[in-house]
Amino acid sequence: MGRQVGDFPLEKLRDYRPALGNKPHDFDGFWTEQKNKLKNKHSQVETDLRKYPVPSIEVLDIVFKSWDDTPLNGMLVKPKSREECPVIVCFPGYTGSCGLVVDYLKWVSLGFAVYAFDVRGQGSSPDYGKYHNGSRIPGWMLLGIYEPENYYFTNVYRDILIQLRWIRSEESPITPTKLGVMGSSQGGGLALSVAGLDGEMDFVLADWPFLAHFERALDIALSGPYMEIVNYFKWNDPQYNTYDQVAETLGYIDSVHFCESINCPTLLAAGLEDAITPPSTVFAAFNHIQSANKKIEIYPQFTHELNPFHDEKKLEFLSRQLENKHHDIPGINKQELFDL
Repeated sequence: MGRQVGDFPLEKLRDYRPALGNKPHDFDGFWTEQKNKLKNKHSQVETDLRKYPVPSIEVLDIVFKSWDDTPLNGMLVKPKSREECPVIVCFPGYTGSCGLVVDYLKWVSLGFAVYAFDVRGQGSSPDYGKYHNGSRIPGWMLLGIYEPENYYFTNVYRDILIQLRWIRSEESPITPTKLGVMGSSQGGGLALSVAGLDGEMDFVLADWPFLAHFERALDIALSGPYMEIVNYFKWNDPQYNTYDQVAETLGYIDSVHFCESINCPTLLAAGLEDAITPPSTVFAAFNHIQSANKKIEIYPQFTHELNPFHDEKKLEFLSRQLENKHHDIPGINKQELFDL
């Protein structure tokens, strides 16, 4: 079913659970150290109530100064006059931004509040990070590529960890009764990584996640941000002399390496004609997730694109999280699930 352009057939994708050969031996210790470094960092957060034409919601514009004082623009969209409710943190796709309020109204209509922040250097937010290498390739994938502790996405993960701490604090404008993460592409990869890194999420939604299973992605992706790394080797290191060093850095932020720590209800999606985040990389992540309540929706003729059919599935999934206090998904067998 579907053409699976340039990737494994569906039958093989179902069982594709690659060994984590590129996971650094000190992976857990590395991230424990990063978390410890954030303990004494205090966020400065400015909020401003925005006038918005939908009377049933409230919108707050946010400037969030992160651990290195990088000011990240964001927003909170919540049901009006609510002081506590379930909360979703939504992450943007690569080159994207925190978006528009209208992007989140469907989730707020269920009773969720939504936080959305720019990723540093993307959207309208700067990046105060200092990276000690350059390259001939535009984009963010190579910033600090030789230094795992100073790599661009290491900094992004730190941003999100400190944002989550603030969201759970008394300083946040809304008290989460449940807290989950959501995103597509880059946002999907961030959702998976942070869910595993945080360890306390109530649910995860990740559509065709990027930042997953770099070893395979660099071999078969045909477009999109993985190609920044492919072209780096072509133009900066044509004989791949630095491959092991680059792979080690990527190993610390590969979302597949966080998936074994995900134990909450999780919904993924894959398009079988996706050449940007190939389906095998998505299934690699899915098959390493430890949650008994996980599901992947498969779209045979979809590429890396907006999918309104899957938005309907996400609404259904989120409504079940509101009904369910024990992380059960009604009518679903608690084993690895694949729906067509």
